[in-house]
Amino acid sequence: MHRRIFIAAALLGFAALSGCGPHWRVVTQASPDTFVGQRHFALMPIDYVGLFILDQREDQYLASKDADEHQRFVADKESINEEFTKALVARAQEEGIEITPTDSPTSASFVLKPYVGYMNPGFYAVVSSAPSQIRMTLRITTPDGRVLDEVQFSSRTASPIPNTNLSPAEADMLKSGGRWREDARVIGAYAARYLASRVNP
Repeated sequence: MHRRIFIAAALLGFAALSGCGPHWRVVTQASPDTFVGQRHFALMPIDYVGLFILDQREDQYLASKDADEHQRFVADKESINEEFTKALVARAQEEGIEITPTDSPTSASFVLKPYVGYMNPGFYAVVSSAPSQIRMTLRITTPDGRVLDEVQFSSRTASPIPNTNLSPAEADMLKSGGRWREDARVIGAYAARYLASRVNP
């Protein structure tokens, strides 16, 4: 129950940022809609090249971290990719769309290429807190890399108020990695909705 509440809060937070319309911003779209009736897409891993954490490049951000913190951040990026992929695949399947994670962009007629260029870890302290944030650009391309659609997504996740009744998932969101994982799940669900809107307009 608590988990559903926090997911709903994350969704509502993003809705507030986005207004009453769709929970994404279209940069470009193929016209006419190339994806009508398509049921299979390949999904590449998230690209983090050029990533900024707050106002620092990734290398600058990591320069101030010790070896354990560096390792946790690398693990966090991997788990963001995993949670985004799971949410996108599951929600797309509900719409009758098959998404196949792959490292090869030639495995399907259309390829989903997610790119994360900005992350904010947020923080939690007894007296104050701030939500995390992930901004993702999703490009739908042909196997040779020609961009057909480009869409931007964003999610913010606040920490729950600590208490003895927190579930393991809620307790995870007290950490920056846990908040980012929730952001990834929210964005995965929105990305599936966007894709469904193009396949079944």
